[in-house]
Amino acid sequence: MLQVSAQGKSEYYSYAADLWIDNQLIGNEFFYHNGNMLVPLHVVELLGATYEFEPETWRIRIQSESQSLTMHIANYQCANQAKLEKMPAKPTFYNNTVMIPIRYVAESLGMSVSWDGKTDSVYVSTTGNIPEEFIDLRRDDVENGLLTNKIIIVDPGHGGSDPGAVAGNIKEKDLNLQVAKILTDMLKEAGANVYMTRKDDRYVGLYTRAAIANNLNADLFISIHHNASSNSAAKGVMTLFYPSSKKQKMNGQKFAQIVQKNMVNDLNAPDWGIIARPNLVVTRETRMPAALAELGFMSTKSELERLVTYEFQEQAAKSLYKSIIEALKE
Repeated sequence: MLQVSAQGKSEYYSYAADLWIDNQLIGNEFFYHNGNMLVPLHVVELLGATYEFEPETWRIRIQSESQSLTMHIANYQCANQAKLEKMPAKPTFYNNTVMIPIRYVAESLGMSVSWDGKTDSVYVSTTGNIPEEFIDLRRDDVENGLLTNKIIIVDPGHGGSDPGAVAGNIKEKDLNLQVAKILTDMLKEAGANVYMTRKDDRYVGLYTRAAIANNLNADLFISIHHNASSNSAAKGVMTLFYPSSKKQKMNGQKFAQIVQKNMVNDLNAPDWGIIARPNLVVTRETRMPAALAELGFMSTKSELERLVTYEFQEQAAKSLYKSIIEALKE
């Protein structure tokens, strides 16, 4: 991994992931900033757009038939059709090459972007249509009303004064929240009533988290975490649950089995299995099926490089979404 220092803080890093545009492999080693892939500016030509770069002002202009984008090196602001927006990542220089956030640019130009966690690949479709089974599944969920009136609690672990695991300047609480927000948006789009135990960086007690779910009489509770270990080579996913003796069609253990199965397959991750934790408050005190997903080990350098990317976070959210659907069908 190549670290690049920006104003004394490491913000940029390289990560091996394939970039495909309309089924054409473009490359497999790109920069990331804030978990977003950055690619050379000239790649926009493969999206059917033109570009200009002004070295004196660091201004970048990207133009397609219907869209225009204006942004600057080292600046989050972008004029999208003259409307100012904040991009998720800043353009930068590397080896005298201008690097831009491909997801933001492609989606702003009306294209679709997806991530395949099994192959570490980013796919861009200039037609705006990506034939993903997940997208079809989500559309079916909306049409069938499976999630209508269902109450789902999404619990981003830690927060505020409790950072969780820490790796350099990366805190678990932030990664948890990023995945939780993506999952929440997916569930809302499919018609569910979704409540997050926290929506920002604040401390929420464990018993309070469980009380929120119980007071709302929720149907399912999913807690999102990331792992750490003294073993610097540890990789993989695990799911925790409360070992209840109640015989129910769907309980914490069954929900955990579904979550674990899907994470292993969807994230191409080593399987640490499901683990019973009798003293885990958020799964013990909740009265509905509850599971705690550990998405990977922040303490392992190569795994952390993947965990911080938006593409991985989106794939993790998709996997959890799929698990919620499966659990509700039981």
